Amino acid sequence: MKNFFFLPSVIIALFFACSEKESSSEMIDPLQILEFEVIDSVMVEVLPDLIILDFHPRKEQYLMKERRGGGIYLVDAAGGIIAQPELTGEGPNQVSMIWEGRFFGADQYIFKELSENMDFHVFDTDFRKVEKIPGAATGLNAIFLSFFRQTFTVWEENGERLMIGEETNAYNPADLNPEKIGADFYNKANTGFLYELDADSISYLNLYPNDWEPKKSQRWIGQSFPYLAFDTKRKIVAVLPPIGDQLFLFDLEGNQLKNERAVPLTHPERSQSIPDPERESLLYPSFSDVKNFGEYQLVIFYTPIPEEVYSEFRAKNENYNQDPEWRKVVAQYRKPRYIVIKDGKQLGILNELPISGNVNLGLADGSLLIKAAAGDIELDFNLFYRMRLKATQ
Repeated sequence: MKNFFFLPSVIIALFFACSEKESSSEMIDPLQILEFEVIDSVMVEVLPDLIILDFHPRKEQYLMKERRGGGIYLVDAAGGIIAQPELTGEGPNQVSMIWEGRFFGADQYIFKELSENMDFHVFDTDFRKVEKIPGAATGLNAIFLSFFRQTFTVWEENGERLMIGEETNAYNPADLNPEKIGADFYNKANTGFLYELDADSISYLNLYPNDWEPKKSQRWIGQSFPYLAFDTKRKIVAVLPPIGDQLFLFDLEGNQLKNERAVPLTHPERSQSIPDPERESLLYPSFSDVKNFGEYQLVIFYTPIPEEVYSEFRAKNENYNQDPEWRKVVAQYRKPRYIVIKDGKQLGILNELPISGNVNLGLADGSLLIKAAAGDIELDFNLFYRMRLKATQ
């Protein structure tokens, strides 16, 4: 009889133990305050303001660009300048205006050109142009300035060169006029692309998720072009509409986005409902970027300006945005906030970085590269920090 009762009791004990373990693993407070720690830094002693375009982990090299110019810098891990090629121009080994850039494979570089088609230019290890790839744009209709974002990712898979990205100019506005079609725009506008480079084949992707509230309810709230970030290791595509409270994850299967998953995003300073398109954008905490770093995603937004402050300035002058005092108000109220996602769930939030600056790049090793803020003093060097997430309890 003892054996008869022993086995069920063991099973019951194991059941409750497993249940407690599963419950505790799922009990994550999405609003817990996370912390990052600085693990390294690199200083580049040049006067122009630089941003990091990409990092090559095997070579430990940075590809950098002048923030407000066309200068390109190849920099080593210690901040030393390896090369400063003159790539901007009209010569055979130049690009008229460089918009973005990446390392491409082991020994090449690829740059996106600011032009009607947003073409791509491939350079060899000596910065000689070896290929020009037609861009995904159908015309230059809209430009969004964001110095710390990359809109495309390149990688190799089974010997094939691939590129995925977002392109707000990938559709013809004459064919998709929101004033005529309203929220049907979200069903028809394909602002993402997947490029099979060796086959010269491009597939356009609709980046407006089916479960995104404005698309689901067919409510027009403006174009709200989604951001895209791709994890080349896990083949996961993160899509973030600027308006709303959701991040979306997809699996890249062939040339399609599959298995849409919505991740609810919460933050104490994001309590507003989705605004009408006529409302001043600075009054809403719009998302500004999503970056992959290791097994995490980082979502960034800026806090809104109080409506009473905005109304006060607007009542004084219709050209309030030219007022120097207005710029001070924007700096005072528009602060970056951060939400961290892991395994399709919100892990927590971060209100301030350990150092003041802009999140420049997320790396596959789980670290972030931060461009340190210069402050009010013009420096003759550029400082970048590498930081990682501290372990959570």
